[in-house]
Amino acid sequence: MRPSARIVTLGLAFAPLMLAACRVDAGGGGEAPTVQCAPAQGVDMTQADALCDALRAQDPKGGIRLRVLATGPTALSAQLDRVTDQGDRPGQRMDFSVTDRDLQPDDFTSFARDLLRYGLPD
Repeated sequence: MRPSARIVTLGLAFAPLMLAACRVDAGGGGEAPTVQCAPAQGVDMTQADALCDALRAQDPKGGIRLRVLATGPTALSAQLDRVTDQGDRPGQRMDFSVTDRDLQPDDFTSFARDLLRYGLPD
């Protein structure tokens, strides 16, 4: 019984190393995520996360950085940058607002779609 206890102990000793190796490979060989989120200082992180999640749900192609510039109960401002090996290409700032209510989950989806259609540089 003693040798099997050593094998289990040895296996447990290497488990963290095996998990760390899996994490490196899980990212697609160390590639950057398709959508990087970069909220500006002072923005509402709940809203920034909601917009980032909505953008990721659109499944954009290529490297993109979402910069959430401003948030409020009825408004969002953001900018998409194209991230490439040749350098970042900034898109234009876009604003989204509603006048008769606070922002709802569908608003984040609509704004993410508009950012991809009109705010992403070629």
